[in-house]
Amino acid sequence: MVISPVRQHHMVLPEISPDSMEPVREIVRILLRMWRKSDLSFVAELGVTELLTNVWKHAPGACELLVRDTPDGVMVGVTDFDDALPAVKEPADDAECGRGLFLLAELTEELHTQPLLTGKQVWFRLSQTPADGEEGAEPC
Repeated sequence: MVISPVRQHHMVLPEISPDSMEPVREIVRILLRMWRKSDLSFVAELGVTELLTNVWKHAPGACELLVRDTPDGVMVGVTDFDDALPAVKEPADDAECGRGLFLLAELTEELHTQPLLTGKQVWFRLSQTPADGEEGAEPC
């Protein structure tokens, strides 16, 4: 039996701000390129931006980012240390905010909030669909 190592990247962000979003997106983009999952990059970067923006607006302070390679895609989670859980709900047509998590839920296979002893983790999962002719193909 061969056990493959878990490929993941964990990063502690002592303080999040709008200026830190692009470098974090770039790290996610590079990881997905290394893992041959660049096709997931757009939504993954959008999701990371949404989750980090929520931390910046609603739970200032340190947070942690986890990007984990999965057999069929990627899982991305952001942990902060505020106990208030976000609500994912369809916004009213004239709402000026509150659309981010709703849209992320529509774009991802899963979006979950998990309460922790101190704080919470919000995470999403993206699946990679095989390109035409690659179904069941073994990786090189």
